[in-house]
Amino acid sequence: MAGEPRPAVRAAALLFSMAVVGGLIGFSWERLVYEAPADVMDQVTPDDMLTQPARRTRTPEQEEILQRALSHFPPYPRGSRPEVLAADYLGPDVPIAVAWFSTEDTPDQVLAHYNSTLLDAGLPTVGERYSEHAGYVGYWSPASEDVHLVSVLAQGGETLVFVSSGRMTRMLEGPPKVPEWIPLPLDAEDAAALTFKLEGGTQYTVSARVPDGTVPEVTEFFSKALIERGWRVQKVSPPDDSSVQLEVRRGEVRGMVMLRRQPPSPEVMIYLSLTERLMEAPQGEAPEKTR
Repeated sequence: MAGEPRPAVRAAALLFSMAVVGGLIGFSWERLVYEAPADVMDQVTPDDMLTQPARRTRTPEQEEILQRALSHFPPYPRGSRPEVLAADYLGPDVPIAVAWFSTEDTPDQVLAHYNSTLLDAGLPTVGERYSEHAGYVGYWSPASEDVHLVSVLAQGGETLVFVSSGRMTRMLEGPPKVPEWIPLPLDAEDAAALTFKLEGGTQYTVSARVPDGTVPEVTEFFSKALIERGWRVQKVSPPDDSSVQLEVRRGEVRGMVMLRRQPPSPEVMIYLSLTERLMEAPQGEAPEKTR
């Protein structure tokens, strides 16, 4: 993706982060520019997804969120019943709707299905694979500046699928500063961070890119920098020249660092997701800080 227009790529990466963050919350835990006057996929209304016999009654608000999230993609043929995950949790300036379902299919199968669906509809796709376990595919509408994504996360022997629609332009105008206690390489660019105050904890997500580096070099940086700060670091996927996952933990903070390079691009994409659990303190005492 080096040398290509970046707005769609950055907006899609942000929405992927937001959808997966929504998933972690819910479960407790440029190249694309086209001239079409309207979104072709807006014509797809997955009524059969919305009118299946319900296991429980949905509220009108839930139906509206599902419609916003799902109406841009047809149903997945081997997926569970879609459910509401989250909506508009970034504030009124960043409307977002996220639904989710699960499937026994692999992330590759899900992403290949929707990539083909979008291409058949005449829509150039934007996508990224962070590892064999996580990635996204979707499209961006220059007219509305909305991003529509299908994001996948393999977990517990199944694939969780997050279907999302959001307007990320406000986030691109001034992404929040990365917390000082989260290290990044000196040559990292396009760093963005989001912090969510949750019941019982806090969720941090950080994304960035190293424009000219290698996955082993960036892996070595994170391993050394985190260990020096008292973190435990464990590789959870076989490292190679294109991707690696690190499981990290310090005190009540734990999470994942995912690194990905998509040849022939020289840049390494960085994605961190960290959850800090709030420790219960004795009455009258404040929780101990982990940083």
